[in-house]
Amino acid sequence: MSLGMRRSRGFTPDWPDDFSVDRLRWIIRLRWIALAGIVSAAIVSAAGCYPGVSWQVLLATATCAGIYNLILHRRHRLEPTSGTTEAVRQAIVDMTLLTIVLWAAGGMRTPFIGYYVFHVAIVGILGGKNATVTAALAALLGSGLLLVTEQVPALQIGRWDPAWPWDLLAEVTAFVTTVGAVAYLVTHAVEELRRREGALAEARASAALELQVLTNTLDELDAGLEVVEEDGTVLWRNKRAEQLAPDVPHEHWACPGDARNCEKDATGVCPVKPALASGESGHCRFAANIDGVERVYEMNVFPLGPGPEGAPRLMNLYVDRSVTLVAERRLILAERLASLGRVTQGVAHELNTPLATIRTLSADMLAALRAAGEGEVEPLETKGLLEDLEESAALVHDETRRLGKITQGLLTGRDLTASEVAGSVSLAAVVERARALVFAGARESIPAIIEDLSEFAVLADRDHLVQVMVNLLQNAYDAVREAGGGQVRVHARHAGGRVEILIDDDGPGVPESIRGRLFEPFATSKPPGKGTGLGLYTSYMLVDSMRGTLSIEEREEGGARAIVALPHSPEERLVTLRVATEAAE
Repeated sequence: MSLGMRRSRGFTPDWPDDFSVDRLRWIIRLRWIALAGIVSAAIVSAAGCYPGVSWQVLLATATCAGIYNLILHRRHRLEPTSGTTEAVRQAIVDMTLLTIVLWAAGGMRTPFIGYYVFHVAIVGILGGKNATVTAALAALLGSGLLLVTEQVPALQIGRWDPAWPWDLLAEVTAFVTTVGAVAYLVTHAVEELRRREGALAEARASAALELQVLTNTLDELDAGLEVVEEDGTVLWRNKRAEQLAPDVPHEHWACPGDARNCEKDATGVCPVKPALASGESGHCRFAANIDGVERVYEMNVFPLGPGPEGAPRLMNLYVDRSVTLVAERRLILAERLASLGRVTQGVAHELNTPLATIRTLSADMLAALRAAGEGEVEPLETKGLLEDLEESAALVHDETRRLGKITQGLLTGRDLTASEVAGSVSLAAVVERARALVFAGARESIPAIIEDLSEFAVLADRDHLVQVMVNLLQNAYDAVREAGGGQVRVHARHAGGRVEILIDDDGPGVPESIRGRLFEPFATSKPPGKGTGLGLYTSYMLVDSMRGTLSIEEREEGGARAIVALPHSPEERLVTLRVATEAAE
């Protein structure tokens, strides 16, 4: 945000490099002026005004320096060079050239020796304190070399011995140019200082504006935000974070929530500690009172980079999760209510089947007993009536036992769909029991064909398998009645290591509207009040608990087919032989 605003206002954050580019250009321009002065001095000396000066050395030095300055100018124009180091390097080059020029003009005796001050001042403006010290040492070294050449005649290449009035003219020129150069440097330094002050003021104003905008924006957030150092010092907080911890001193961080009610992660450690120790982010929840209202906040901890002194810092983000928590609790409550509704309807469905059977059988038994009491039954039919009553009583007894098992499971909290596979179950006996329950009271006109199933035995829970077969036979019977006629056929077959029980009907088939969700709870094609949509769902769960599968498919000749696949019993042959022996007896 800060960088973006600065760029949008036309401010370049790397202004020291721009200043370095301008400094180098300034040195190049000053060097052209200095070279013009050297060439002028060489011409005057060659004319005989200063006979001791080696004008040849001056002219050669000016020529080499001019070529170097031209190359530097062209290179800088194609690819601008920045950096304070480069500018100081060029100033040192100029000081070296000055030393050579003074050597050719007579060394320490020339009045232009004060130009060293000018060059030291230039380096000071360009490079600061360390560069100024370096330039001063270089000036002392250069003047020391000139002093050595004056003491050793063999090292002299020029002498300063002008005639009057040229000596006076040189001294005046040296004084004027030195004063003028110092004044120029001071003016330039002041301009650059003002330029820097202006840029700094603009940067401060921009930073203050950005800070104000950022602070105002963060204060309007419905989330707390703060930056904390390793020792607990709070560097900054927004308005919401202040409201969360009104009793905590601003300079020291403490958890704004009640520590007893703080919901931490699985580690049980405040996330601030690992964030400071190992740089790991974390989160926790706590309750806080905001404006007299109890709110639930989630604290998200994010490690930041180290501070100026290398100490780790972190950012805490406090997000109000009250609405989310209420929504989560409502969803959980709704799911629990839905689960309770499914369990209730499932229990009602499971109780309704045996109760309906008991009601039907009891009505048959009551009618038969009344008929016998009134003498409407012939003596020859008495034996058959007693057999029917005995069978009905046995069915009622078994159904009441199953009701007791269901209620006992509810009392003990047992899953009603959990099966107990104790051993081998005769498929023929299960189907016969289911047939008797589904078609109780109407056995003389049963539209069902049940093939011989005596050779099949499966590993299953007998009561649960009876319940599954009752549900599937009832659905098939309802489909046949809906179609206005037809039959139900039950048969079985071997399929690998399993036994498949097939229940076919001549009904209208599976409606396309529920074909993809047949085994979902409350999915039914029957009109309201005629079906709960739990029969197939319950049957699917029961078969699955017995390690079997249940599927519904369309028949090519019309109608539907239910397929129950269960593991076959290893005692199947023994069961088959026992059934055959009992039939022979």
